Amino acid sequence: MPDTKGDFSTAVDAAYATLVRAATVLCASKSDVDDVVQETILHAYKSYPSFRGDSSFLTWAYAILTRVAAAANRERTRLVPEEYARSRAGELGPVDAAVMLAEEHRAVIDAVRTLPERQREIVTLRFIEGLSYGGIAETLGVTVGTVKAALFQARMSLKAALAARGIPGEVGNAMP
Repeated sequence: MPDTKGDFSTAVDAAYATLVRAATVLCASKSDVDDVVQETILHAYKSYPSFRGDSSFLTWAYAILTRVAAAANRERTRLVPEEYARSRAGELGPVDAAVMLAEEHRAVIDAVRTLPERQREIVTLRFIEGLSYGGIAETLGVTVGTVKAALFQARMSLKAALAARGIPGEVGNAMP
């Protein structure tokens, strides 16, 4: 019998930083990030024997992460009125201190956080994790056409949000 626990540990070690970055963008609150990542790892551990390897461990774990983050966001919206949560978007921490030094970058992340859940997932997978349209479709269980349409809508929303904050077009075009 193979050492699945060792294989799992190695896979988690390789994917951990990426999962944390993705959770930081997907979670409505910075305080949920660690809990969401840990819950994702727990779900992945319990399901690891059924992991077939049809996709990479990271893609598989990311699919779990999106479900766990969505559940945490739904729970948070039950606890915090939506208007209050939106007014506090500026209090969410930066995604990655090395990348998010400039105010424009923080504005981009804040704008991504205001996108609807599916668009936020797709933007995160495409521009932060670098997945192809096909990889995103596989991870989220949707068609490539759905990915393209959601990405188009997300880009339009982000451009409008950034323009409203006075962010130059080249910064808005740099990410999505």
